[in-house]
Amino acid sequence: MKKFEVCIRGENFLIKRGRTVKKNGFLAARFVEARDYSSAVEEAMKLLRADLKDMVVNDKSDPPRLKVMEINEVYYFGDKIEVGDKVLTGEGFLWDEPWEEESRQEIIKAKLQSLLEWVREKDFHIHSMAIHFTNGLYPVALLFLFLYLFTKRPSFHDTYFYLIFLATVSVPVSYITGIIEWKRRYQKAMVPIFLVKIKLGVVVFITGTLCTLLDYFYLPLTDGKILTPVFVLLNLLILPLIVYLGYIGGVIVYRGVEQVQSYK
Repeated sequence: MKKFEVCIRGENFLIKRGRTVKKNGFLAARFVEARDYSSAVEEAMKLLRADLKDMVVNDKSDPPRLKVMEINEVYYFGDKIEVGDKVLTGEGFLWDEPWEEESRQEIIKAKLQSLLEWVREKDFHIHSMAIHFTNGLYPVALLFLFLYLFTKRPSFHDTYFYLIFLATVSVPVSYITGIIEWKRRYQKAMVPIFLVKIKLGVVVFITGTLCTLLDYFYLPLTDGKILTPVFVLLNLLILPLIVYLGYIGGVIVYRGVEQVQSYK
């Protein structure tokens, strides 16, 4: 096999990089091994098309163009070649118009958007996972609250606080994923059952937040004072709410939105 250095000119390429799309041209060099000049050009073109396939967004009515500028047979490959006043390496592209570098925040945002789109396409049932996580924490938190009230062991109180805090901060995740699921799977159907679920989700978050803040800023609520029963009842209020939310969630999943149009 012979060694060739091939310089190729690209014109009328509509290129997408990140969120930027614009027409651009380039010079590129590829170092290939082939039987003859014709095979070398074919192999170089193949390499270029592979490198460009995820960036080129030209319409079929306005195709890009590739043409060979220079081809040389060499005894060994160097690390660069000179074409006129241009210096090319064996990889990448020398663009006619330089690209403005995207900021780190823009790159991260674009990657997050791509990840979200991928998750939506895969349909991982994120809301179901999130809501089960939240609904499982609240009853366990209440268990440790009662263990503390009966035993007065500080470790039980600490466990209650961290569980109620974790459950409450996870509510927005469950809420947001539920809204996304409602928009994507049910096309934002304005059915009473969805409105009830949305409103009760807000009530759970407010109640959990009150329990967390009261316990953090006013610890005597759990120390046998006169307000302890009020605090306990506030915590217990969460249980029927999450049970009912789980029930109507099951109604939506197992009956389907068409069968719950009249649900109230």
